Amino acid sequence: MERNIVTIGGGTGTFVVLSGLRRRSDVCLTAIVSSADDGGSTGRLRDAYGILPPGDARQALVALAEEDTMLRELFAYRFSKGDIAGHNFGNLFITALSQLLGSDSAALEEASRILRIKGHVLSVSEYPSRLLATLEDGSIIEGEHSIEERALGSSRIRKLALTEKKIISDAARDAIKGADMIVLGPGDLYTSTIAALLPDGMQEAIATSAGKVVYVLNLFTKVGQTEGYSAQQHVTEVERYTGRGIDAILVSTNSFPADTISLYAREGELSIVDDLNNDPRVQRLSLASMTAVPPVPEDPVQRSLVRHDPTKLADALISLL
Repeated sequence: MERNIVTIGGGTGTFVVLSGLRRRSDVCLTAIVSSADDGGSTGRLRDAYGILPPGDARQALVALAEEDTMLRELFAYRFSKGDIAGHNFGNLFITALSQLLGSDSAALEEASRILRIKGHVLSVSEYPSRLLATLEDGSIIEGEHSIEERALGSSRIRKLALTEKKIISDAARDAIKGADMIVLGPGDLYTSTIAALLPDGMQEAIATSAGKVVYVLNLFTKVGQTEGYSAQQHVTEVERYTGRGIDAILVSTNSFPADTISLYAREGELSIVDDLNNDPRVQRLSLASMTAVPPVPEDPVQRSLVRHDPTKLADALISLL
């Protein structure tokens, strides 16, 4: 019997989760992505066409697509020259479909059909949104990109919200309510994971779901978002925005090479201190990939270089069902 697994978030973290789980024959996958992304290629297309941000949806589509296909590689291709430098082909393709079909949701459905993905990709809301971060020093920052670009030593985020009220889409609500498992993280705590939890109705959907809520702890802190955050602080923040306790927490126990740690440290990012102690919800496992992912020169958005291993993470998640 297939079990329904819903991922909520975006970016490379969700990509890794979906890449591992799509190889399983016993699960039905639904990826719910944020509607607040406004950086890089995604931000340029969103501003120009007024569409739902395609970036996180595109990454989810690629993760769920059939492996070793030219279409999969094409969707992940990023241009390096001319007026379209920095743009991703998948983002352009989704934008074109949205304009042709007159609907962002129809564009995702058609892209899913073309890529022959295993599962479904949904935006958390039917309309684009913008993040609003209130900091501990009382200042306010608007926009995901502005939050992502904050410098080392910036005031901590006290509250994250949307600039305008947005409602969870019917499709996202139904998927969450019918889930056997809801996976949060890994990914930037505020701009990926929590951003997707902000539309009205999301907390209610999670609270009324019979699905087990699983949080995958990040490997490193994030400059401008989680500097100095321990594992417990990550968990506390996630629970504050889900409005429901987490049922299981996956923590990677891997140690990284000195040069990798040094590379992250130069950016002000450190391994997250595990202070969850004897919390019975915690499973500590070897979950990280020890192969660093090289940066893409044409990509204007900085991505994580060390990530979870898709197969190890998928196995750990399935064991919790």
